[in-house]
Amino acid sequence: MVRRLPVTIPIAFVAGLSSGARALGEPVDELLLQADIAPDLLAMPAARVTSEQYVALYRLLVERLDDELIGFLSRRLKRGSLALIARSAIGVEDLEGALRRVSHTFRLLQDDVELETVRLGALAAVALRWREKAVTQSAFSHEMLLRMCWRFLAWLVGGRLQIARFDFAFIAQVMRPPTARCFRGRRRSGLRSRRFGSMQRDLPTPSAEMRQLCAASWRRRMRRSSCRSPTIRR
Repeated sequence: MVRRLPVTIPIAFVAGLSSGARALGEPVDELLLQADIAPDLLAMPAARVTSEQYVALYRLLVERLDDELIGFLSRRLKRGSLALIARSAIGVEDLEGALRRVSHTFRLLQDDVELETVRLGALAAVALRWREKAVTQSAFSHEMLLRMCWRFLAWLVGGRLQIARFDFAFIAQVMRPPTARCFRGRRRSGLRSRRFGSMQRDLPTPSAEMRQLCAASWRRRMRRSSCRSPTIRR
């Protein structure tokens, strides 16, 4: 019987995940210890943590800050906000309509970034447009929000959403190898906003069964979540 190795995450992501709280003066080292992560590991570039430790740290940060984007935006996204955003997208006829609802709800909850649908020839894309200059200085906040948006839309249509390319606002040298592995496929950098495009001309349509499954899944996650807000797994 083949023994499966545990999923591990580079320490660079731990540093990024906690950087918003650290900038706010929160006792990050205490939270790391509560998540069974030794703070000294942050000084070891080759170190890794388990996915369970990483998720535990995220939950602790959310609880400490009452902010599901853990200090990266100028306004807190209070616990339950992501579930509210997700619920707003359930029941629409296609993914483009879901994105419009998500964008509208997200805009009501914060002032720093907009989500919008963009057509680039044969590609359908999503753009994250940042308004607040101080927020744009954090490359990790860009990466985190982009991945959350991508994985949520993929989950909404059944788990897979093929990507033609990623466009990043920061220069290529800033992108660390672990980050590059998270955004597989063609990438461009140094652009004014970040976008990701579907290979299809039209955004896919969730089926009626998928919409019902999504609704049921969110209800189960809400009951299980200790933070009262679900997280979308990779």
